[in-house]
Amino acid sequence: MKVTRFRVENFRNIDDSGWIPVNRVTAFVGRNESGKTTLLKALHKFNPATAEPVNPQRDFPRDRFTSDFDDPAKWSFCSVEFELDEAFRADIRSLVDGVEPPVSAICTRWYDGDLSVELSPEIAEGSLPPSEIAAGLAAFASSARRLEKVGDEGEDAAAERRSTLATWATGWRDRLNGVADLTGHAELLETLREEAEPRSTPQTADMVETLLNVIEPVWSAVQKDPAGPQIKALIAERMPVFVYFENFGILDSAIYLPRFLEDQEATPSDPRVRTISAMFKHVRLSADDIASLAREEAREQRAVGAAVTAQVIERDRQRKDERAIKLSSASLDITRKFSAWWSQRRHHIRYDADGDYFRIWVSDDRRPGVEIELEERSKGFQWFFSFYLVFLVEAEEGHKHAVLLLDEPGIHLHPTAQQELISFFDNLSEKNQLLYSTHSPFLIDGENLHRIRPVVEDETGHSHISVGEWPRDRDTIFPLQAAAGYAMVRGLFQHRDNLLVEGMTDYYLLTLLAQQARASGRESLSEEIYVTPCGGTKMVGHLASLFLGQDVRPVILLDGDAAGTSRRDALTKELYTGHPGRIVMVDEVLSEPSAEIEDLLGAELLLDAANAALGLKLKLTEADRSAGNSVAQIVAAAKRGKVVLPDGWKPTTALHLVRQWAERGERFPDEVLSRAQLLFRAINTAFAQPS
Repeated sequence: MKVTRFRVENFRNIDDSGWIPVNRVTAFVGRNESGKTTLLKALHKFNPATAEPVNPQRDFPRDRFTSDFDDPAKWSFCSVEFELDEAFRADIRSLVDGVEPPVSAICTRWYDGDLSVELSPEIAEGSLPPSEIAAGLAAFASSARRLEKVGDEGEDAAAERRSTLATWATGWRDRLNGVADLTGHAELLETLREEAEPRSTPQTADMVETLLNVIEPVWSAVQKDPAGPQIKALIAERMPVFVYFENFGILDSAIYLPRFLEDQEATPSDPRVRTISAMFKHVRLSADDIASLAREEAREQRAVGAAVTAQVIERDRQRKDERAIKLSSASLDITRKFSAWWSQRRHHIRYDADGDYFRIWVSDDRRPGVEIELEERSKGFQWFFSFYLVFLVEAEEGHKHAVLLLDEPGIHLHPTAQQELISFFDNLSEKNQLLYSTHSPFLIDGENLHRIRPVVEDETGHSHISVGEWPRDRDTIFPLQAAAGYAMVRGLFQHRDNLLVEGMTDYYLLTLLAQQARASGRESLSEEIYVTPCGGTKMVGHLASLFLGQDVRPVILLDGDAAGTSRRDALTKELYTGHPGRIVMVDEVLSEPSAEIEDLLGAELLLDAANAALGLKLKLTEADRSAGNSVAQIVAAAKRGKVVLPDGWKPTTALHLVRQWAERGERFPDEVLSRAQLLFRAINTAFAQPS
């Protein structure tokens, strides 16, 4: 089961987040107190790996608690949509014969702990009308009225017997005809069967047997559990668990066991207590066990002036040996697992117990004989090690695939190490979807900005999540701008084949189309080409001059509209004098006047995406189609329908396509990829021109 989107409602400072799309890796970016942690906490409590129940007094919005909150069964706080893979759907088919499994399911958690499941498409349960049994009862009544007398039976007695049987059957027929669907009425049919069987006599045996033969298949069908509830129960059972980790859960290297036992009893959900508990679970010893194995009977005997016997000494030795063996085994196990998971440097981890203290020592392959206490290692290593213990133990306890929720990860890491953390997250997400919060530009993947979900707080203190476009809040947008700038600067110094494009729409579409063209065997962008969006046609010249200052002349891609043509003319007169071949115009490549990057898709496909991304219902008329290029046609349709297209509707639409086509593995039509191939060929040719 893969998370595709989620929604948080009625939780702390979020009234309704709206549906938030989720990728393999999803980053929530925003300033402090914007609501990033709230999102992750709600997801965690939706299905936590270790119990952390929702608490209405703490979690329901404070400003509405007195006025709104009454019955916890009335309020939901988190909904998650899961996509069901084919293996899971095959399991459903084997469980419920003859039912086509759903493709996805929306699971909603309520404040009373209940979980509701909504299937898509819904399971169409077959109804069981009473018509066949009613017809059987009518036939029984008809036969009863024609029964012969039995032996010396008088006519009055025979007539009464006929009337009694017919009345019984007619009464049941009328009763069943009042039930539109017999599903869920197993007890009713059981009563009918129990009443029919005693009415079997030598004279009526055939009639009763015929009636029972009609009742039996319907009764058997009613006995079966409906498919929908079975499927919903299986989905609830198979849901992945959510493992949450925050910076406050970093381990200490010296743990005083008596104090920890007190904390574990008083505050079991404290992040630090939770991490230490995870470590002891990995050791397969409780803190109580380690403390009890540290007991020295010999010392206790001497303290009271008693003799120390050989048996006492032997028991002390056995306890110490048992503790040493278990800790040594756990040390080897965690060293092996952690080294396989974190491959930057090999570490050896040693668990040690000394009286009431539990200690963690770490050495590495650069100084293999030098052990250092955990808290003396870097903050980054402490974070990785502590997070790994929680992930390892809680994911195993859930016995399911885990979704990882990381709150402000790696804040103690150097910026270059934070950048490496992005690659680490990518590798980790191959088996576990990962969502994290950050305000560091170095933890934002500038090459995958579609994974970013900005979180902002409005003037009332409520959080809002931007899905289709970036917010206007400067503090929120700064890390995104910095990440994009950092990606550009890396491209400036690390890539010789730089392609400058006007904006994010070009970046999104080129990246996606290049992947699909390459997968289909068509000519695509060279993998050596690095695409940099410039933030508008006017900025192309400014950024090109930065590259030229480093003796790098990038290729430039411009739309064929008036702004693009004007920028091309200015560049060829100044910065690109003598190098016109390194400027590629979309209209010239497609041989379509005024063509823009969106014309690679065509107006119909672009309109479908715009409708889906913006929640519109626009349609093109013949008059709209004569308005010009694809963008002009959609603008004309909007104007005709008196719809105001929002600023940034084009990158919003392109971003929607990236999610729809890239994340779900769908492919563009052949005619779109053929047009894209023409553009990629022109760009690759431009890079072959002298710079």
